[in-house]
Amino acid sequence: MTEPIWVNMPAKAYPIFVGYDLLAQPNLFQSHLHKAVCVVSHPEIAASYFPLLEQTLQKAGARKITSLLLPAGDAHKTLAFAEKIWSFLSNLHYHRDTTLIALGGGMIGDLVGYSGACYMRGLDVIQCPTSLLAQVDAAIGGKTAVNLQNSKNLIGLFHQPRMVLSDLNTLQTLPNREFIAGLAELIKYGVILDAALFEWLETHIVEILARKPQALERAVVWASQIKADIVAKDEKDQNLRAVLNFGHTIAHAIESIYHYEKYLHGEAVAMGMIIAMQLSLALGLISANLLDRLIALLTKAGLPIFLPDGITLEAILAKIQLDKKHSQGQIRWVLVEALGQAQLRENVPLPMIYDVLKASGASM
Repeated sequence: MTEPIWVNMPAKAYPIFVGYDLLAQPNLFQSHLHKAVCVVSHPEIAASYFPLLEQTLQKAGARKITSLLLPAGDAHKTLAFAEKIWSFLSNLHYHRDTTLIALGGGMIGDLVGYSGACYMRGLDVIQCPTSLLAQVDAAIGGKTAVNLQNSKNLIGLFHQPRMVLSDLNTLQTLPNREFIAGLAELIKYGVILDAALFEWLETHIVEILARKPQALERAVVWASQIKADIVAKDEKDQNLRAVLNFGHTIAHAIESIYHYEKYLHGEAVAMGMIIAMQLSLALGLISANLLDRLIALLTKAGLPIFLPDGITLEAILAKIQLDKKHSQGQIRWVLVEALGQAQLRENVPLPMIYDVLKASGASM
């Protein structure tokens, strides 16, 4: 295990632990744990990791430990499932002196974080992410949310966890499609914030795809440090942190159009990054070479680079209008001006957006 990475905000600081066999280390939990604990997870993940986590929590001093298992998939990240968590906690007489643990990917982390923020006006939450996407992005920073039928993450709160514990062993059992989807968020950091990371990924993507332990640990630590630094400077997504939405305007539209069932979040982000990069090129911000490098890296990673067959301009634009990344009625795009540098842009001409979407496969 590396030294903890700290998210240092003015009112609160918390550690991110990255390494192997962390779920078996009670000392990591002891100072962050109440005696009453509820672990929320998926059946498949719980079958692999809950027995070990339960033993660790007992050794760390927890006395009341229960688990609530929910179905996987963003289609279940809703108020109805948040209510299931609240009812479970209430029926088992959990009070404010409770630690809620999210054991799963980004969907579980978001849902548990949101539910913990609301129940009795705020429970302590520990994030134990088990997917690459959650370890490098979703579990860090306290953004919690649920989806509405027409829009992703529209109902949410900022609720920082007590700690984030990324046990890299969990990545070894992650289905290949989910693992690859997580690479999109890793690549995103390199494009918009860290040219050295992007260049390292270009030369080490094969090792990461093979889940080589040293390469994986370096990648997750690197990305976690980037995210921790950004959150420390801009917790509430007012300026700097907003660049982390690179690719997400189109991604959220795609996910919503297909009811959160056809595409994983990272797959949609990959498509969205290409659209944002094409807009950056059309505006003269970057060279075609940089777009080509992103296409090459996403392709090597096994991520999609074209919009889905049959998707329409009308459907995409309707969803974009519901996206929360708006400013004074205009779509706020995250665009690239150089490798490792991004900007927020609100005045992208609509005809240019049409042309880029059509060139990427959207139909009229």
